Amino acid sequence: MNAIFPTGFTAPTALYLSLFAVTLVVHAVFMHYVLAGSTYLAFGRLMGPRRCAVCGWQSILVDWLPFATGLAITAGVAPLLFVQILHGREFSTANLLLSHRWMAILPVLIVCFYLLYLQKSSWLARRRWVWRTVVASLACSGFIFIAWSWTENHLLMLDRDAWAPLYESGALRYASPGVLPRLALWFFSAFPTLAIELVWQGRLLGLDVTRPPAAAEVVLGLSPVRRLALAALSGAAGMTAAGGLYGQTLTAVDREALFGPLGGPWLTVAITGLVVQSGAWVAAAFCNRMPHGLGVVTTVGWLATLCGLVAARESIRLVHVDIATLAERHATAASISGFPVFLTCAALTVIAIVWCVVAVRAGLAR
Repeated sequence: MNAIFPTGFTAPTALYLSLFAVTLVVHAVFMHYVLAGSTYLAFGRLMGPRRCAVCGWQSILVDWLPFATGLAITAGVAPLLFVQILHGREFSTANLLLSHRWMAILPVLIVCFYLLYLQKSSWLARRRWVWRTVVASLACSGFIFIAWSWTENHLLMLDRDAWAPLYESGALRYASPGVLPRLALWFFSAFPTLAIELVWQGRLLGLDVTRPPAAAEVVLGLSPVRRLALAALSGAAGMTAAGGLYGQTLTAVDREALFGPLGGPWLTVAITGLVVQSGAWVAAAFCNRMPHGLGVVTTVGWLATLCGLVAARESIRLVHVDIATLAERHATAASISGFPVFLTCAALTVIAIVWCVVAVRAGLAR
């Protein structure tokens, strides 16, 4: 594999790899909002009702997290389908080996979904503050459990030598030194995403971050922009530390794929994007506001980091599969000629979504 991901493969395989990477990035945009947002709320509840009332970001998260969770689930369908086309044998084997532990994701996700709606209910607002803290903490814990389960499943897919011993032992947990650092890497990567998303969302909802903040918006001595900068920079630092620890758990083959021609350029893109967005957040914290141009630079850096991480992630996984078998399977799938139907359905879906958005905006305006 001497070509950059996803080139160097047959046309059908390259197409499926590209579609998987793109749809996974879209899913991560919403998934990061949910994971980091629920964590932000859980820790924010510990500040007490007065400080939470001042923090505009927490009120936005309470209102929008249920909707964002629905978007994350919907956007996760496409990469889930593509991963079965690309790595069906490995993915199915890991699912079966983890058994009930893996299937526990579904009830936990359902419970978390309803907890997010409970957070914004008037019923909970009439209860003591401690119950809001409990609800927020349970939702956060549930989403972290889901992230841990996906991390465990992903690493088990790559470790074929562990399949037979895990099956013979009957254990429902895959123990690997890479689980915690890899989970930490993706957990911390959610906070720069949340920070830049809240910048644009806040501007749309009337929180002007392009001007110096009013004194009433300061919480724990930090303005709204500086609170987001702290979250983003903490996430960037956590990513760096977790990435170094995760790199030490990789095999020689994994490192060759990550640092070689397949994933090396994407890893460079991710690191460069992380430096760019971190520098932009430092500048925003220094001037205590996020001008439009600085917001654009931060967004570009964040998107580069996310795309680079996804591509580098897949570069490691590709060295653990039989590329020849994959190419033959994908060529057969491409010959079925269902792509025009897919494009037609995708276009109709986009039209329906746009119509719904326009209709709702018109109704709100009236």
